[in-house]
Amino acid sequence: MKRLGTMLLVLAALWLAISPVLAAVNPPVDEALAWLRTQQQADGGITSGFAEGSDLGATVETILAATAAAQDPAAWEPSPLPYLEALAADAEDATAMSRLLVAAVALRQDPRDFGGVDLIAALLAVQDSATAQFGDSLYAHAYALLALHNAGVALPEDAVQLLVDQQQDAGGWAMFGGFEADTADTNTTALAVQALVAAGESDVAQAALPYFRAMQNEDGGFPWQKPSEYGTDTDANSTAVVVQALTALGEALDDWGAEEGTPLEALLALWDEDTGAYHWQAAMPGANVLATAQAVQALMGANLVELPVAGEIMVIMAEPPAEEPAPVTMPEAGGPFVGGLLVLAGAALIGGGLALRRWL
Repeated sequence: MKRLGTMLLVLAALWLAISPVLAAVNPPVDEALAWLRTQQQADGGITSGFAEGSDLGATVETILAATAAAQDPAAWEPSPLPYLEALAADAEDATAMSRLLVAAVALRQDPRDFGGVDLIAALLAVQDSATAQFGDSLYAHAYALLALHNAGVALPEDAVQLLVDQQQDAGGWAMFGGFEADTADTNTTALAVQALVAAGESDVAQAALPYFRAMQNEDGGFPWQKPSEYGTDTDANSTAVVVQALTALGEALDDWGAEEGTPLEALLALWDEDTGAYHWQAAMPGANVLATAQAVQALMGANLVELPVAGEIMVIMAEPPAEEPAPVTMPEAGGPFVGGLLVLAGAALIGGGLALRRWL
């Protein structure tokens, strides 16, 4: 019996050791998606949580979260498609058109005939001929470029050059452009980076990495900006979009560990076990729709350069060793692999079980 007790203690210790690894490989995504479904409205859209009724941005982010997890939101009951198609007829600004175009692509719909609207032609028509900008901010501009890219459209050269020209010396982009100190923010920069990767301007996008390093908090996560009158605590939205940008750049997230953790660990720390949703910030607890939807996308390794599409299982393959066949591995949320650790941990548990069997 003494040997049995000792062996059980060993197995328990091994389980505690690999639990964080298992959590990294299988992040709390199903719970988060289940909670997002509770925010669905009668018309099929998703509420933002800040106003009554469905919200376009929240609906599209939720769709991307679901498609990143190989779900098909068009098959949900109710489906968000009628809500989105109804909005298409009245969409007049670049932001709305871009979001609808992203949704159409992600849901495998025809962007040339979505709710009776050619979203591609409509979006291209609202580019400012004087400034080459889409929308009222560089955030909206970068999002529009990503929407067009995913729809298979060649990006306007002047629109791409606008992003290149607006990069600040420290590597970031300000939401409304310009080069004034402390105006760059992580969210605009993350979208600009992805848009430039999509445009084939990876060298320019890579120049944003020092900016991200400077913005990273000790817990591994990211705030909106530093310094900021609104505080510099890590928030789920900023951390998620920066993770997407780093993923698009091919960065290994394990190389982005800070004093107290990695970006993914900072993101997972904001998960609320009671609801399945994610908090925006630890200091401001509460289930948050946009934080949850964006966190799921980042944890699943999705980015906006190549949108996750309804029903497709995302497979993120590791670089194979030189002159050796690529091993069969499981992707860690966000891209880097912990398959080797998982195999070793599994082997340890099996070995312990075999030893226990002999002792019994």
